[in-house]
Amino acid sequence: MDPFQIVLLSCGVIMLLSLLAGVALILRSGDFMTRAVTSDLLFYTMIAMYLVWSMDHQTSIAYEIAILAALVAGVLPTISMARMISQGRR
Repeated sequence: MDPFQIVLLSCGVIMLLSLLAGVALILRSGDFMTRAVTSDLLFYTMIAMYLVWSMDHQTSIAYEIAILAALVAGVLPTISMARMISQGRR
């Protein structure tokens, strides 16, 4: 293992621990706002884990997926979060 792979592995482990902590918070929490915010955390963590994985594994569409996820992660969660905070009111 070269030093770059060690750094990627340690980043992946830290992100995995964050993901598991988020899942535990979703399961323990009864508040729907906490669950909504934590679900965004899980989504962003999965995107970051994919990007870390794609740095070491060559795929033909790695960066296209990252750009699509960035677009989707920027627009859709903001709209859905605003709807959840306002409880469906417009």
